[in-house]
Amino acid sequence: MGNLIFNLFSEGKIYLFFYLWFFLLAVVEISKDVKPYRNIIAAFSCLLLSLFTGLRWDTGTDWLSYKELFDTLELNWTFLLNVYAFDLGYVVFNAIVRFFSDSYVLFLLIDSFLAVGIVFLFLKKYSPNPNMSIFVFYNAFFVAQFMGSNRRIISLGAGLFIFYHICQKKYKKFALWELVAFLFHRTSIMISLGWLVPRKRFSTNKIITILLLCLIIGIPQLPFKLVGILGDLLSAFSGNSFVEKLLYYSENKEAGISESTNPIILMTLSVVKRSIFISFYFYVINQNKGLLDNITDYFFNIYIIGFAMYLLFNGSPIFQMISTYYTFIEIVLIGRIWNYTRLQAKFIFLVVLFFYGFFQLLSSLNAYSELYIPYKTFLT
Repeated sequence: MGNLIFNLFSEGKIYLFFYLWFFLLAVVEISKDVKPYRNIIAAFSCLLLSLFTGLRWDTGTDWLSYKELFDTLELNWTFLLNVYAFDLGYVVFNAIVRFFSDSYVLFLLIDSFLAVGIVFLFLKKYSPNPNMSIFVFYNAFFVAQFMGSNRRIISLGAGLFIFYHICQKKYKKFALWELVAFLFHRTSIMISLGWLVPRKRFSTNKIITILLLCLIIGIPQLPFKLVGILGDLLSAFSGNSFVEKLLYYSENKEAGISESTNPIILMTLSVVKRSIFISFYFYVINQNKGLLDNITDYFFNIYIIGFAMYLLFNGSPIFQMISTYYTFIEIVLIGRIWNYTRLQAKFIFLVVLFFYGFFQLLSSLNAYSELYIPYKTFLT
């Protein structure tokens, strides 16, 4: 961790610049004078983020596999329909861009503007404090998720709209956004389980029970072992692409884990971080006598379920990633809860957020710091 901090301050200053910039905007957003311009400021921030990830070169995770797909893509349906390693929507998306240009930089820019643009549209509509949302988004999700997983970042943004339309029971719009998410990443089908999440906010006792139970089951990694057993049972159907992936992830426990990480340490840090946020949410809810709007209540439940899923699948980052679809709601939840927070409490929590944001940024960079630092552009 010491080496990471040194590298961050010596060669990764651009990450610190964005961290301080977004924190400053979150503070300024408190002012009533700034409120009318909050969406314009948020739009500019999202423009910067789109350029930041769109203009990178050999920076971030999964660089080689995604670039190889784009470079070797053949523009015929026989080839496109037989690319099993990537989802059909993402392959067709590559083909459309490749039809007009063989520039991978152009593809990354379009992919980045699309992914970040979806997030911005959602925050503009449903987060009363979009700049606070962007600060949490940058530290907790942008670096770790949006600077590498070119296809899943589309599904993550679509997932926000899916949860909203589930909450509002808008079936056609739900189906449309679920189709978009599924075409870019099949794991997003798990978002549909949001229909099973109650709209009435969980009680404090129920939340504690759910999280403790998942923590107790997750520590000995029982769910992951069950997945391994299921993989063995399905081994007879190994010709199926879904089964093959299940077999791979059940047989390779360390798939997706950097040598510098430890599952127990990661889970501990996650528990500490999310406990701080949940405690803050409890405080605000109590200050408002338990009265929040229905959408915020539902988003809060989604967040709790995502955290529970993370604890349940301890030791398996691949399956824990599915929980990200649920915990990603955090970026809009903080913006909505912030609207119910009293001014004095806001300034106190901002102090906490300042340090939280820095350590969250370190956590995002820690697993594969050599892939992020130094940040390189296509001009390098």
